[in-house]
Amino acid sequence: MPSRTLAKIFIVMLLCRCSFVPIASRAPAHTRTHAGHVPLAVPVDMSAIAASAASAARLAAPRAPAQRRSGSAVTRRAFSQSTAARPSVRAKALSVDPEEGGLNRRDALIALVGAVATPALLYGATDSEREEAREAGVAAEPVALAGALRAQTVYAGFCIPIIEKNVTASYETLISLAIRDAGSYDAVSGTGGLNGSVRFELDRPENKRFADAVTQLEAAKREIDAKAGAPIGWADLIALAPFATARYQFLRDYCGVTPRYEPRWQYKAGDINIVGCDMEDMLRAPYGHSAEQIEATSWFRQSFAGVGPLTGQRVHMGRADATAADSVSYPLPGASAQEYKAWFKRMRLSLPALVNLAPYVDETCEATLRADPECAMLFAEIDNKSYAPGYKEKPLIKALREMTLRGPAESADANRYVAVEKSSGAALAAIPKINGKTIKNVKTLMDEYHDPFPVWIM
Repeated sequence: MPSRTLAKIFIVMLLCRCSFVPIASRAPAHTRTHAGHVPLAVPVDMSAIAASAASAARLAAPRAPAQRRSGSAVTRRAFSQSTAARPSVRAKALSVDPEEGGLNRRDALIALVGAVATPALLYGATDSEREEAREAGVAAEPVALAGALRAQTVYAGFCIPIIEKNVTASYETLISLAIRDAGSYDAVSGTGGLNGSVRFELDRPENKRFADAVTQLEAAKREIDAKAGAPIGWADLIALAPFATARYQFLRDYCGVTPRYEPRWQYKAGDINIVGCDMEDMLRAPYGHSAEQIEATSWFRQSFAGVGPLTGQRVHMGRADATAADSVSYPLPGASAQEYKAWFKRMRLSLPALVNLAPYVDETCEATLRADPECAMLFAEIDNKSYAPGYKEKPLIKALREMTLRGPAESADANRYVAVEKSSGAALAAIPKINGKTIKNVKTLMDEYHDPFPVWIM
């Protein structure tokens, strides 16, 4: 690695470690306020930072280029004398010796930037605070966002087979349910969105068709809450369910269980004349125990790449649940094309997203939009490509995810389904051990877990 790069890394590490003394309990007594509080951070010795920064900058200074063989020696000598007489800006900046108490403007600026840009939470808690938190079984400091999101994805994967087992409603119905719940979002006021309020709105005429689906989701929620370390919220359950059930349904379509695709687009197991694959065999462990199953798995993942709720269009978790019904702020069946388009514009969603979701909005939305000249071309494009696996499903799942990410998902609690491992402090999903193993990532979950359906296809 070049010396200049190493020097830059050294400067960043220096600023991250030395810009603040963040732990309140380590602050000198004279820094305490009258109320006994201690500032989050106090400045450190600036001369120490300046000395280290000066040394690092000297390492980062570019080497003088080698003199070319051609040209006049007199000219080169005159140039060297003139540059020696006029020190460079870098030389001026490094001319002050920090050990003598001087501090140049450049080093002071570096120290100031480090002080402002380095958040105190990077330093964590004291050893005593960590010990107290470990004994209490709670997190001593904020869990890293990346670890929390990974744990939430594992938690979602744990819930998916339970949803598939308890919910017999079609994925089309579950998509419609999620659209109805998310359709109350208003981008201007920031109100509404997918918050689980639809369970309080089943008495409305347009929502009565969702009563059975909500009852089935309630059964899935009871089982998830009994098995997991943290109960799943209604908003997250309604958001996750259509992605989960759709993934299983896409596999059934692909295997020829349904007439969704022509035989030539279905997976052909072994003999080219035998159309379809053994769906039940693909959903039982061990997965991929034959060449045909390995091939089927590979082609399915390729055809439906990017639509899985765990590995593609990841379902965001941690929404806050509504405690009452939202107001009716979506078009009712029989609305005009302009009303449907204004509705999606209010949520800051695109027209292609509306066209992809139109068949699931209500019983009149698709027909109304197909008659609209602006939407007709988009429908024609979808119709021309829907014959092959994945061509219709990918934009559908993407549009649904965009809609469910509006509103409550933007302020979701990243730690809602996270449990902190006592020994290491790592973020884990709030689920039990599976086959005696602590599940730390999606890959391990896919290898070990099925209840009774697997999550390898997610």
